[in-house]
Amino acid sequence: MKKITALLLALVLALSLVACAAQNGGSPSETGPASSGSGSDTLYIASVADMTTMDVAQTTADYFVPNNIFDRLFEVEVQPDGSSKIVESVCESYTVSPDGLTYSMKIREGIQFSNGSPLTAEDVKYTFVRLLTAGGVNDDIPLEVAGAEALQAGEADDLAGIVVQDDYSLDITLSAPNAGFTAELTSPSMGIVDKETMETVKNFGLEPADTIGSGPYIITEWVANDHYTLVRNENYWGEKPDVKTVVKKIIPDSSTQNLMFQKGELDIIDLDYQDSAIVADTYKTKYADSLVSAPRVGITYMALNENNEFLSDVRVRKAIQMAVNRDMMVQGVLSGDGVLENGVIPSGVWGYNPDLPALTYDPEGAKALLAETGFENISFELAFDSSSSSSTEMAYQLIQQDLAAVGIQAEIKSYDESAWLDLRKSGEMDAFVGTWTMDYNDPANIMATFFGSADKTAIRSINYYDADAMARVAAASGIVYDGERMAEYQALEEKIVVEDAAWVPLYAKTHLFAVSGKVESFVPHWAGYSDFFVRDVTLK
Repeated sequence: MKKITALLLALVLALSLVACAAQNGGSPSETGPASSGSGSDTLYIASVADMTTMDVAQTTADYFVPNNIFDRLFEVEVQPDGSSKIVESVCESYTVSPDGLTYSMKIREGIQFSNGSPLTAEDVKYTFVRLLTAGGVNDDIPLEVAGAEALQAGEADDLAGIVVQDDYSLDITLSAPNAGFTAELTSPSMGIVDKETMETVKNFGLEPADTIGSGPYIITEWVANDHYTLVRNENYWGEKPDVKTVVKKIIPDSSTQNLMFQKGELDIIDLDYQDSAIVADTYKTKYADSLVSAPRVGITYMALNENNEFLSDVRVRKAIQMAVNRDMMVQGVLSGDGVLENGVIPSGVWGYNPDLPALTYDPEGAKALLAETGFENISFELAFDSSSSSSTEMAYQLIQQDLAAVGIQAEIKSYDESAWLDLRKSGEMDAFVGTWTMDYNDPANIMATFFGSADKTAIRSINYYDADAMARVAAASGIVYDGERMAEYQALEEKIVVEDAAWVPLYAKTHLFAVSGKVESFVPHWAGYSDFFVRDVTLK
C-alpha cells in the first residue's frame, strides 16, 4: 500500500477587502504593535475560555496544551508552499501488510517523557487501551483495532490487536483495512501518555505536575480562569522550538483582547473572536501587514432530513441548493474571508475534487422545480443552537430569506445547546446549519462520519436513503491504492451532493490572526485550529 505522502491544503485567501501580506508563516512587517511583555523569548497569547482538562481522553475541544506537550506517532507538517504532508514522529518507520490490516511500527529510540521515563512501545499500546477504557470521548480511532470492542465491553483483558514485540517495536492489527490510518494517528486525541505516570498519579489532565508528555513543551502552571504557562522542554528529542515560554491568558471579553493586542500585551490574537467590523476597520487597515491567514479546513453546510414530508423529495432538496445565495453568505457572514465549497470533502483535504460541479444560484430554476412537485405551502423547521455565534445566526437568517423568496417557509426555532443536540441525535430535526472542521486529513473523517451508515446519518438528522452508497462509503477506507480510493470517494461525493442533493454545501472560513512586531513568523495549525503548535512560531 502506498503511504500518503502529500495532503494538499487549499490556500483560501480573502481578496474582497485587503490582501494579507503575512500568510502561512510569512514574516509580518515592523508595523505590528511591539510586545511590552517582559522576556523576549516569551510568547503572550489569549483565549476567551479556560480549558476544562488537558486529558485528550476527556475532551474534544481543549487541544492547545495536548498539541504542545504530547507527541503522536505521526504529525502533519505544513510546507512552505502551503501544502502539508504526514511525517513520522514517535514512529520512526513502518510497514503495512499486503492485506492492509497490520501496521508494523518501529518506535524512535531515545525519546523521554519530561519526568525522565523512556517512551517505549508499551506506552503506545497503553495509550490505545486507555482511550478505550477510560470512559472518555475519543475512542473512535482505537475502536478500529482488532479486539477493541471486546476489551471495551469487558469481554477481554487485553487489546488483542496490538502486540508489543520489544521495547521499540509493535504491530497494530485493524479489524478492517484502513488506508487513512496514519492520517488518523495525527489527531490530537492520539497524544502518547506515559504508562508509568498514569499508574501512579491521581490528577492527570487537571494538575500540571501530574500531566506528563514527551512533546516540545511542559505545562508548569494552571491558574483556573486566569492563565496557564508552558515552558520549553529542554530534553525534547526533536528540534528545539524558538519560543522558550508561553503564557496563555484567559480573557473572555474579545474587546479587551483587542485593546491588549494594540497595547502590545499580546503577541498573537485570534481574530475569530473579534467583531467583523473591528477586523475590517482595524486589523485589515492599521495592522494589514501583520495579518496571518490560514484555511479553516472544514465545511459549513445545511443538513436536510429526508424523513421530512417535503425534504424527502429530491426536487425540493435540489431547489434548496439552487435557492441559497452562497456568494452573498461569504460576503455577509464572513466579510469575504472564506471560499465556497461544493461537496462533502472540503478544500485542503486529500481527495478534494476541484472539478466537482458547482452549485449555481438560480432562484427561478428553484421555483420551477418546486412547481413540478405539486406541493403547496412547503415548510419545515430550521433548528438553531442558541449557543452558536452571531455569524451562524446571520447564516440562518440569510437562508430563511432566500428560501422565502422561492416559496419555502423555513421557521427558525431556537434551542439551548443540550436540547438542540438531543433533537439532532434523535433523527427528527428537519434542517440545520452545521460546521465540521477536520480532525485529520483524510476523506473518511467527514464522509464516513456523515454517510458511513444509516445510524450515522440518523444521528445527524440526515436520514440518507441510499444503503448501497453508504456501504460504499464505509468500504472506501479499506481501498489500498490511493488513486482508486480517491476516485471512489469523489464518485460517492458527486452522487450524494449533485445527484441526491443530500445536503447543501456552503463555505469554508479563512482563519485570521494578527501578530505583534516581536513575531518573526507564525505558521497556523494545518486545519486552521485556534489550538496551534507553538513550535511553528519564531521570535525576532
